[in-house]
Amino acid sequence: MQNWKNIFSISFFSFAAILLILNICSCSIIFTSSENSMTSVNMTTASRIEEKPKEIDADATIADTTTVLKKGEPSIVIRNGMINPEHKQIALTFDSGWEYENSGQLLDVLDKYNVKATFFTRGLWAKDHPEIAADIVNRGHDLENHSLTHGHMTEMSDEEVENEIVKTTNIIKDITGFNADLFRPPYGEYDERILRILNEAGYPYTILWTVDSHDWAKELNGVIITEEYVIRRVLENASDGGIILMHIGGYETVNALPDIIDGLKAESYYFVKVKEIL
Repeated sequence: MQNWKNIFSISFFSFAAILLILNICSCSIIFTSSENSMTSVNMTTASRIEEKPKEIDADATIADTTTVLKKGEPSIVIRNGMINPEHKQIALTFDSGWEYENSGQLLDVLDKYNVKATFFTRGLWAKDHPEIAADIVNRGHDLENHSLTHGHMTEMSDEEVENEIVKTTNIIKDITGFNADLFRPPYGEYDERILRILNEAGYPYTILWTVDSHDWAKELNGVIITEEYVIRRVLENASDGGIILMHIGGYETVNALPDIIDGLKAESYYFVKVKEIL
């Protein structure tokens, strides 16, 4: 009888020990599984955060955008600037292609009204007229890139496009000390390939326009482009954050400019350079 009691006692304690061991192992497995699961979730979350593409904020500056845009991404096309909630803003822009005789008069009008503008120059124009290019910058205006030859860039090879951009950048820098980082494509022509090359060449923004003044034409669709026509076209189509396209060599630009400035001021517009509304 005593032997049976001993056997039963040993069996009971052995069975309890086995249960204890199984319980410990089970907890360990659950804990390890849970820990691995949490680690997996954390790694997945971190991966998602890391892979999330950077978004361009509406208030991003040129410096901000340069850090956001990656190599191979296209330059951002701008047709209208940001709207300032405090007051209306508008940017006057002037392209230089071949003509130059009106440059001094144009700059004098801007000085008279204390208006700063953005000029987009053909590289060879700046090279041929370095004193005018320097005068534009010295009077407080921005001098940006409008290609080297004013050709049809979408028909050029990658190497030719890069040459148009980079050579003009260097010409502007060498003559004026100004670091151009805005580009206006000749004829407003561009494609995805051009925009990618522009970004890689240091031009995060490609600037078009909100209003074409038509000052480059003498006649358009049977309509004679007069001084009054240019004034009316700009004033009637002006908008907050607008970018106005005009030309140094425009036929009626110098004559129309005083009334354009007066008219926009009467509508409570503040004049800014393009960079100020990006």
